[in-house]
Amino acid sequence: MGAEVHTSHITPADAEAQQHGKLRRVPGPISWILILICVMEFGERFVYHGISGPFQNYIQHPYQPGSRIPGALGKGQAVGVSLGDFFKFWSYLCVAFGGITADQYLGKYKTILASSPIYIAGLALLVATATPVAIKAGAGTGGLKACIAPMAGEQNTGQGQHVETLNTGETVLVDHDLTTARIMMWYYWAANIGALSSLLTVELEKNYSFWLAYLVPLLLLLVVLAVFVAFSHKINKIRPQGSPILDASRTLAIGLKEGSLEKAKPSLRTRHNTLTDTYVEQVKDGLLACKYFLLFPFYFICWTQIFNNLISQAGDMKMGDTPNDLMQSLENLFQLCFIPILDLLVYPAFRKAGITFNPILRIFVGFMCAALGMTYACVLQYFIYHRPANSIPVWIQAPAYVFGALSEIFVIVTGLEVAFLKAPENLRAFVSSIFWITLAVGAAIGIALAPVSQDPYMVWTYAGLAIGVFLAGCVFFVCFRHSIAGEVPLTVGFEVAEQPVFDGPGPAGSDPLNGKLA
Repeated sequence: MGAEVHTSHITPADAEAQQHGKLRRVPGPISWILILICVMEFGERFVYHGISGPFQNYIQHPYQPGSRIPGALGKGQAVGVSLGDFFKFWSYLCVAFGGITADQYLGKYKTILASSPIYIAGLALLVATATPVAIKAGAGTGGLKACIAPMAGEQNTGQGQHVETLNTGETVLVDHDLTTARIMMWYYWAANIGALSSLLTVELEKNYSFWLAYLVPLLLLLVVLAVFVAFSHKINKIRPQGSPILDASRTLAIGLKEGSLEKAKPSLRTRHNTLTDTYVEQVKDGLLACKYFLLFPFYFICWTQIFNNLISQAGDMKMGDTPNDLMQSLENLFQLCFIPILDLLVYPAFRKAGITFNPILRIFVGFMCAALGMTYACVLQYFIYHRPANSIPVWIQAPAYVFGALSEIFVIVTGLEVAFLKAPENLRAFVSSIFWITLAVGAAIGIALAPVSQDPYMVWTYAGLAIGVFLAGCVFFVCFRHSIAGEVPLTVGFEVAEQPVFDGPGPAGSDPLNGKLA
């Protein structure tokens, strides 16, 4: 993933090439310790999707031995959607507490260790009762989810850019921020391997029992946690320094009172001078990153359909021997294919050709892919209503998951990248948690929409979601389209070279979204 860069030499010719922006940007090598972080993310996602995968069937359908669709509670589709979204809402709301704990008190590694027993307790309760309202499991998710992605990014210890020469003889500019972008791609790839746990748990729920389906994630989490602890001495850990949450709150309070964060800088004040101008700038950057997440709840409403309404839609189709809740795993399988293709082939080709595909464009394209996915589900639902029951093959649903997979890569991976790069070093877990809270907001909206998430309203439900995410994407593009134009100043040593906007963020100390120096 980073072995293509081998030697490092800066020559006068290189400096001249830099000055004229002729060097191609490439990611640097990635530390092997990232594999350990990815193993932990694999375990967390294995558990999360392993227990949430059977939710919809468990709640919606009654227990009927020999039925083609497994079930237990028989509460109907609307209740299943509502409770499933509540689980997601609670899980990702708890991410905020995990972020605060990590940045203010324990650090990311210790927060992961402290949250794991909560996760284990919740899973044990699930195994004992086979009920999806075991809130402790969701609380455990919060502590882990806030910390793993920032910890993965922190294994990239390089800074800025430097010139190196490939085996091919080409001189390139190795970019720290592109390395971070690559890390987030492969971190999310590992998460999708873990998410395939629903393939196993839905088979267990169908052929054996729900309690066994919940036991497997519990055992897997114990194994992964043991491996994580055993190799923890190899991890680059950044400990909490001072009181970052309180410092950021104080900065915001001064900024609100004075009408500008610029006036919170100690150099412009005679009091409140315990902070530094640099830290105030970092807090301002973190806030700027958060504003890009304001429209993400509209995306996440569509994303949650994978785990509830699309499962119910599959149950109304001709399934054969395919469990209806197995279909959600298609999105993970597609992402496992698309992420390497994008990271190893498409993005490098874009950079080499000078094609602009910066974070703003990626997020916009992701919103449009989500709109296409919901539009496809809407049209498919129309035909389901107007054809004989269970007559349409379930695999015709697959294109909805293709669009969903692409949308996740462009929206979620890019969002994690921006959250990490723009956050102050001592607030990375907290800013990352702000990103995930938008998922909780989307799930809360999904709960409000639960009464119409049932027959015969599903055509209009999917249509409304498609229109909503399309409009949100357009608003996002209109508000931030200026970020696409212009030049990105690349700082190389003490020189600044003008370079066209390529894939990924700009250099450390620059705005990766709009290409302007912070």
